Amino acid sequence: MQITPEFSGKIKFLRLPLIIGIVTIHSSINPVGYADKFFQTFIWSTWGGSCVAFLFILSGFLFFRNFNLSLNSYLEKLKSRFWTLLVPYLFWNLALLAMVLIVLNIPATSSIIQGHYKKYVEDYSFANFIDCLTGYRSGYPITFHFWYVRDLIAMVILSPVFLLVARKIPYLGLALFAAPWLLKLQLGFIKIQWLGPLFFYLGCLIAVQKLDLTWLNRRKTLIIGIYLAMAVVLAIMKTSEIETFQHLFECCTRVVGTMAIWCASDLIAGKLQKVCLNLSGLAFFVYAAHEPTVTVLKEVFQRLSKNPNSVTVMVHYLLIVTIATLVTLAAGSLLQRYTPKFFQVITGARG
Repeated sequence: MQITPEFSGKIKFLRLPLIIGIVTIHSSINPVGYADKFFQTFIWSTWGGSCVAFLFILSGFLFFRNFNLSLNSYLEKLKSRFWTLLVPYLFWNLALLAMVLIVLNIPATSSIIQGHYKKYVEDYSFANFIDCLTGYRSGYPITFHFWYVRDLIAMVILSPVFLLVARKIPYLGLALFAAPWLLKLQLGFIKIQWLGPLFFYLGCLIAVQKLDLTWLNRRKTLIIGIYLAMAVVLAIMKTSEIETFQHLFECCTRVVGTMAIWCASDLIAGKLQKVCLNLSGLAFFVYAAHEPTVTVLKEVFQRLSKNPNSVTVMVHYLLIVTIATLVTLAAGSLLQRYTPKFFQVITGARG
């Protein structure tokens, strides 16, 4: 599969919508009724979840499209990802840890730090500090949405294994990566989100085997229709807490959802497409900075809403997603304009 100007433009266009999909996941608030629970689940658990899977596919494809097993190629990739993945990862986790410690140690603001953030600073041990950065005990670093970047770093280090499997046993390899995801297997001593390795490998497989995906364009209406139907069913299952086959159906919805995202990108045109293209350079900043922005907005809306109902919860959810996106876009634009070198460093030169 070749990188044509059209293909490259499509990827650039998708960057911001995919990140907004991530924002919808973390913006969910406690439901008060069936309607608002279904509404939020339909958005974050179906579209948002498929956005995560698609980002792994895209990362795998872009990494392996010009990668071989030579030592020089491997070292070049590691050097590149040092700046695009590791440096931003360390910056955002250390910055948030510092902010949490400062806020926690000011009496007037200490009560703000609750839940997820507070448990990371229960003590100042070295083990706790490493957990803040890696999430080796809790499963997530303190900047919890950076588990995606952390897992990417690990897969980049193991990239020769992915490439060998894709070359020697491509479809058996796909089954081997899919099995633990479908069966929810865990090793016991470390928490692994198998969605990442599977979809990263799928991107690798597309690049290495040069798979022809033009058939997606010929069936885009059918694929989008099937995905929407599956998304509704999945949202009903989750909202109604129907556990039977829920995980397997959710996995299938994720796969179809990634295809639907690719197909739907062809249907967006005009001003919306232009806006997404113009703002694509801010996508990683939105991803990085939407937390703790979303957490702060949740706290604000919780205090403003004394007696919430399903309608107000749905409105607040959409407002949190919208405001968090706009605030981070505005902050990113200012940094990009007035401190371009700093912006490049903290976003992995994605501006």
